[in-house]
Amino acid sequence: METYWIILLVANLPVYFGLGWLVFDSWEGFFDAVKFWLKPDILSWFRGEYWEDAWAELKLFGWVAMCAVMVAAEHWALQKWIFTGTP
Repeated sequence: METYWIILLVANLPVYFGLGWLVFDSWEGFFDAVKFWLKPDILSWFRGEYWEDAWAELKLFGWVAMCAVMVAAEHWALQKWIFTGTP
């Protein structure tokens, strides 16, 4: 069963990159979001970057959530229509 999940996660790599391109527009946008995620919010607030930080973290969370929902939906569909053995 673990192999099933690994295959499902790896097979979706193009989907992750496609969603990332839609959400972040570039690698720089992605790395900025990760940078803001790692930086404490209080530092962003003191530097006047709070809203930029919040928006970047929201985009990162949304991207991770979309990727997780995609994998969960594929798992559900495979379990319902492929692995059940019923037509």
